[in-house]
Amino acid sequence: MYKKLLTFSLIAAALAACGERDTKQENASLACDSPAVVQNVRTNIQEIIKQEAQRFARNDTRQFIDADKIIAAATQLNIQLDGPAEENQNGRPVCKANLSIQIPADILNTAQTNSPLVYGANSNITQLIQERITGSTLTYDKGLFTRPLQYTTAEADGQTTVNYEDNAITVTAQNVTSALLPYGVKSILMINGQPVRLEDALNAGVQAFPEPPQADPQDILDNNAASSTFGEENASAPETLTPEPPRSEITFSAGELEQAKNNNQSADREINMVWNSIDQNIQKELINEQRSWIQSKNTNCRQAAAQAESNLQAEYLRLQCDTRMTRERSQYLRGYTIN
Repeated sequence: MYKKLLTFSLIAAALAACGERDTKQENASLACDSPAVVQNVRTNIQEIIKQEAQRFARNDTRQFIDADKIIAAATQLNIQLDGPAEENQNGRPVCKANLSIQIPADILNTAQTNSPLVYGANSNITQLIQERITGSTLTYDKGLFTRPLQYTTAEADGQTTVNYEDNAITVTAQNVTSALLPYGVKSILMINGQPVRLEDALNAGVQAFPEPPQADPQDILDNNAASSTFGEENASAPETLTPEPPRSEITFSAGELEQAKNNNQSADREINMVWNSIDQNIQKELINEQRSWIQSKNTNCRQAAAQAESNLQAEYLRLQCDTRMTRERSQYLRGYTIN
């Protein structure tokens, strides 16, 4: 009898201990203001922007967009969580905070300047974004995105895991990408098989997505096969096509070529300095990505040089391409440096 009572006592004590642990877990506070949350938000947003930029660049038949420029710009976004606090929602604790993402003024100004090449003439990024977010909790004004964010946190093995209550991060990052896309327009564009400076393309009013002209119903009746059979005697003379006036060539002096070489050497020194300031463990994780980037850079710059009409012009275009991509990569790698 004594043994039975002892056994029941031990079982009761064990159940009580389990219940106490469960109660403590249920009542445990969420780490709403943990620095790991902001870092998680930043990492997710930058990764989504990277994927969206690369997807757009792949699908852009004109090849106007350099995804690496947008990826580099994403590392300069000012991303903050304001007023994180725990609230009770339907009987369960949830973190709530206000997410804000500020696009730097210089990046935003460049994006607005280049937007006609992406979104069409007289395009306005603010108007475009506001039309897309109408009816949502996401707001936009002068490069600043804001919205409420709900999430929960969990601690395991000293690591903080963040779980989001909805798709707010994805939707926000996609809209930020839309604002950044024009910033990614290349400095030299291939238009009708010819290299054209970005400034010249903007001045020439190159259309973003040229569409076929709307057909007039009467024009269809006047020019279809049946009507032309009976109207040959009144047919107008064939149009005489005149050759397109020659495009202005990209010219440069010997001094500019020498400066391009100096700029390229400076960019190489800069990226080596940035790389050496990255922790060796992180370098090991980035090494394959870095090798892929080098291959991509070499391919892109060979293509840029291939459009030249002389060896000197080819070298100039290659140097410009290499310098630009190297500087953008340096900016991207700075996000991994030891501060």
